Order: sequence, then structure tokens, then C-alpha cells
Amino acid sequence: MPNLQVMYSIKNYIGKVLQQLLINYKNTREERRQISIWEESKDFSILGEIEIFTTDVEGYASQVIANDDLENYQDIIQKLTKMNIFDISYFADWYFSEESYFPHVKLYIEKLNYLRLLIIEYISLHQ
Repeated sequence: MPNLQVMYSIKNYIGKVLQQLLINYKNTREERRQISIWEESKDFSILGEIEIFTTDVEGYASQVIANDDLENYQDIIQKLTKMNIFDISYFADWYFSEESYFPHVKLYIEKLNYLRLLIIEYISLHQ
């Protein structure tokens, strides 16, 4: 197990990233409105995928922040690893499309994905 000070620093950083995400989310309001108009005619929901991803990642981040001793850490790592939003084909198509210009939403998704990876790393070190 790594140094406790290092673990505390990582945990603290996870909290800071989570707080920054809350601010970033507010800054996506107009772009989310535009996406909701665009996706009305679609059979899928980009915003729905973002909301699910947000809820899941923020939930695990909150668990890490609140608990020093995580139960089922292997299950958490496995779920977070499978939770790659870019594995959803229609989401990846939308995200990487040149016609999809939503810089604030994309920055939010990137930071949320970074938080997911940071949590995986923290839990892996914590074992």
C-alpha cells in the first residue's frame, strides 16, 4: 500500500476535480439546450448518456471521498472500467463528428472521464 499522505493527496484531488465538474456542468447549460433540440429527432439520447455517466462517476467519487475503507473495490474497478462512455458507438460518433461542436460539453465529458480514470487509479493503489 502506498504512502498514506499520497493516498490522502489523491483523495483530496478527486474532491477538487468533482467540485470543478459541478462548475463546468453549469457552464454547459446553453450547449445542453442545443443538444436537446438536435436530439429530439433521434432514436438515442446523448444527454441521457451524459447524465447516466455523470451520476455513476460522481457517485463513485463521493464513495471514495467519504470512505477510507472501500468494500468490493474489485467490483468498483470492474464497473468503472466497463463504464467507458466512448464505447457507446452512437455517442462516440456524435462526439468525434466534425459537425458536433459543443466545446463546453466535450470538456465536461473529458474531465468526467478523467475523474473516472483517477478513481480507478486511486482504488488500485488503495488495495
